[in-house]
Amino acid sequence: MDLYYQPLLRQSQKALIALYEKQASFYPHEIDLSNAFNRRNLQQISKSLRLPLLQIQTGESFDDATIIIEYLDSYISSGTQLIPIDKTQALYVRIYDRLSDNVLDKAIDAWLASQSQANQLQTKQLEKNLVNILTEFDQRLADNHWLCGDSFTLADCAFIPCLKALENKLHLLDYQHIGRYWIQSKLRGSVSQVLEEIELTLVTSQSEQLAIT
Repeated sequence: MDLYYQPLLRQSQKALIALYEKQASFYPHEIDLSNAFNRRNLQQISKSLRLPLLQIQTGESFDDATIIIEYLDSYISSGTQLIPIDKTQALYVRIYDRLSDNVLDKAIDAWLASQSQANQLQTKQLEKNLVNILTEFDQRLADNHWLCGDSFTLADCAFIPCLKALENKLHLLDYQHIGRYWIQSKLRGSVSQVLEEIELTLVTSQSEQLAIT
């Protein structure tokens, strides 16, 4: 398998966590979409230019992190079962995966984007909305070790990159249960690998910027 991704993108982080959880063998291809050569190469595989993108041996490719994880869980038996066999449990895992991607992730993007604008009232409103969403997740974690129970799942693969995006923006440890969850997440092998890759990418990017200036 070949994974085309960008380590600083939350959806790429989500797919990477899953690949490490499944102990999957894959060839990583870090893509800079601002680079014309990278874009041309990626477009030969997928016209959508969406990351992450997983290409499998048949030549088929998937450019959605959730679908990638569904594929991995269906065809790779090793590692963590990311989508429970039990249908009710699997339903809740998919619900919280969608809440992370479609509600929390978008609230983070809106709030972060507003900080570069002069409208402080709008920023405060977006922050209040984000805090309310996080409070719901915090309440969920009051009765669960991971987001959907005792086992690490697809829902956690989606939620953890969101927390990483907020780590230096909000006081996550102020949330009793999210704080505990974030600490335990960083100690998990798959997550620590992804966090290391993020830091390496940031350091490399900063070094390149200094070299240019």
